Amino acid sequence: MDEKPPVEDTPDTHKIHTNASGSDVEKTGGHTPPGDSHPAYLNPAVMDDWYEGKPTEEEMATLRRVPGNVPIIAYLICIVEFCERASYYGVQPLISNYVNRPMPERGNGYGAPPNTPGDQQTGGALGLGTVVANAVTQSFSMLAYALPLFFGWLADAKWGRFKVICWGVGVFGVAHVLMVAAGSKDLLANGTAKAPYFISVYILSVGAAMFKPNISPLLLDQVTNTVPMVMTLSDGERVIQDPESTTERVMLWFYLLINIGGFMGVATAYSEKYVGWWLAFLIPLVLYLPLPILLWFLYKRLILHPPGGSDLPNVFRILGICFRRGGLKKFGRHGFWEAAKPSNIKAAGLEGVYKTRWNDEFVDDVRRTFQATGIFCFFPIQYLNDNGIGASASFLSTMLESNGVPNDVISNINPLSIIVAAPILNYGLYPALRKAGIHYGPIARITTGLIMSSCAGMGYAILNHYAYQQSPCGEYGSSDCKVGSGVAPITIWYMVLPYAVGGISELFVNVPAYGIAYSRAPVNMRGLVSALNLFNTAIAYIIGLACSSVITDPYLTWDFGGPAIAGGILSIVFYLTFRHIDKEEYVLQTGGQSTDAKVDMTGTRNVVGENETNKTTNRAAPIRDNEEMMISPKQ
Repeated sequence: MDEKPPVEDTPDTHKIHTNASGSDVEKTGGHTPPGDSHPAYLNPAVMDDWYEGKPTEEEMATLRRVPGNVPIIAYLICIVEFCERASYYGVQPLISNYVNRPMPERGNGYGAPPNTPGDQQTGGALGLGTVVANAVTQSFSMLAYALPLFFGWLADAKWGRFKVICWGVGVFGVAHVLMVAAGSKDLLANGTAKAPYFISVYILSVGAAMFKPNISPLLLDQVTNTVPMVMTLSDGERVIQDPESTTERVMLWFYLLINIGGFMGVATAYSEKYVGWWLAFLIPLVLYLPLPILLWFLYKRLILHPPGGSDLPNVFRILGICFRRGGLKKFGRHGFWEAAKPSNIKAAGLEGVYKTRWNDEFVDDVRRTFQATGIFCFFPIQYLNDNGIGASASFLSTMLESNGVPNDVISNINPLSIIVAAPILNYGLYPALRKAGIHYGPIARITTGLIMSSCAGMGYAILNHYAYQQSPCGEYGSSDCKVGSGVAPITIWYMVLPYAVGGISELFVNVPAYGIAYSRAPVNMRGLVSALNLFNTAIAYIIGLACSSVITDPYLTWDFGGPAIAGGILSIVFYLTFRHIDKEEYVLQTGGQSTDAKVDMTGTRNVVGENETNKTTNRAAPIRDNEEMMISPKQ
């Protein structure tokens, strides 16, 4: 595959790349359209050649790495992400109460309970019960995490990222308008709010799925500091301006604004509790309104890559051939992937049966990617324990004394714990361990996170046990209990502990896991890495959806306890299965620093660019170079 020389990083070239004809891009899997180029750090011809300021091997090993300048346009994209996530998370936590709880007695008609001392009612609307509420919340989230696989392919192969993002924002707007209508007093009173609400919920999930896989790659496309370069600071220190560190700085801002956006659930929860659904749904709409204006402003100023094809169809074709020729029983065993290699197909005389659009090394790239992302298989149990299976944590909160605090506001402790703990880990714990010479590898960190999430799940189970024990309705305390106060005499603030422990566990699990996957999977397979990551998150929601019939009274204690026990067992299995990776990372130490030291959010060396373990001769189209760095399911 011939590749055009890279576009130099000068101000004159920071323009929109014109689209190229891509009528057969799906057949080729990916190419470099005319006028487009790969960043220098993914172009061996540039990285191996001399350029001014290129660091020597000694300088690479000894000099401190610093990020380069981040363009203003990148910060504006972070604001776009904030607006989208704020409007999304302003709505998502409210689904359970709206569907589960009935209109409060003596309320104001807009779904808010009476503001009287001692009243423990929560906001409500449809009163369809916990089973239906769980099914709605889980199917909503499942679509938001499963559909990005399709919309990511659509952006890569057909439309381009910006167009898909714009369509997603348009879909978002329709959803928010319908949702505000579902908060109408008349519709709530006569029971006709169901139709606009359910339509808006599922339209919103589709809009989020269009936005989710494309915004962070678009952000990274704007980072133009693409080669390591020695520079001297004002104090005389010689450092390396590192593109990997620049990428890390951008993504930390991005992740921070995601979590700040998640706090919009606090404003909407209090609005639901004290004013009604109309205001709770109007706030996300107001937060959404800057999005079209920001996108219009950004359009002429962005670096945009044209569609260049996607390898995902070929990945599915390879899997199909391997399963047809080897069967399910051979999956994961030696020789499973050999069946899809063109040389093997030709030797077996099956060229007329199986049409191949790839070479032998491409099949090896797919195999290496599945091996690198095997750790993702353990993510569903972490996510189930992190937030509770299905909407069980929300149902637990309705059994506890809130004393004026909206029950669905407590879930915001999760992002708060991440914001507080991230700098402590990144600038306190991890550097201190490295300074002390203690090797705390990525697998050990992930195992720590899995154990922490299991402890969080056990915390939910213990709290639910006592809620059942002390509720005036016993084991049916979350089923619209009307006996006495309707709740157990236990404060809702006890839920802070499991929510916080679960949130902090994400930092131990997600960041090193994605670092391992992106540094070991071939660089042309980053779209597949993201797809496998999102798929495993969707699996957690599929499990929650499948269990809807038992995520209700009187089973809630075991809904928490079962995954907690499973998580504890799987934590041990995970460590025993993958601990060799920690040993490999330790052996790869260079200049006193382990290569895994840069996947803990203090840098990302060997993650963004090419290294010895992720090299490949199959080069994807430039639009797919930055399909990476999803460090949280919240993204």
